Amino acid sequence: MAKKVNVRRKKKGKLGKTIGILSIVTIMIAIVTLLALYQRKPPQKQREPADEYFRFSEAQAFADVYETNRSIVVSEVYFNITLVGGKATDVVIAPVQGAVAREDWPYFEEMKQNQTEEIDIMYPYTVFTTRKDQGYPVYFDISCAEAVGRVTVYITEYFPPLW
Repeated sequence: MAKKVNVRRKKKGKLGKTIGILSIVTIMIAIVTLLALYQRKPPQKQREPADEYFRFSEAQAFADVYETNRSIVVSEVYFNITLVGGKATDVVIAPVQGAVAREDWPYFEEMKQNQTEEIDIMYPYTVFTTRKDQGYPVYFDISCAEAVGRVTVYITEYFPPLW
């Protein structure tokens, strides 16, 4: 028969246990702090209002008259857009009305001060608009790295559609 042997265990001191707990807590706090700093985004530059950054002119349309020149139904609009605010990169002009497909939105990689571009938008679905003092309004969302916002382009001249 085997003889029983008593094995003595050493007791850990309270100091070692306390240091271990404090080390774990410190590591956890450091990890949380690093994650918070990593996820913090740098403040973004405030973008200018698009209606102040761009100027719109010579807006014309192919449209049918409705209610004796009080309203028109627009099938195509074209106008000039001029950059007046400085430089613009990745300019996207998104028609708000008429269900124009994204791939048909005008896009300019870069525009420079006083540069003018001609815009021509064909609406898959006609746009109904009623005359205001400045003309017949149509709406666009303009976005670029420097400016963003919804703008109103006023049609001042229209022609009957060719079809």
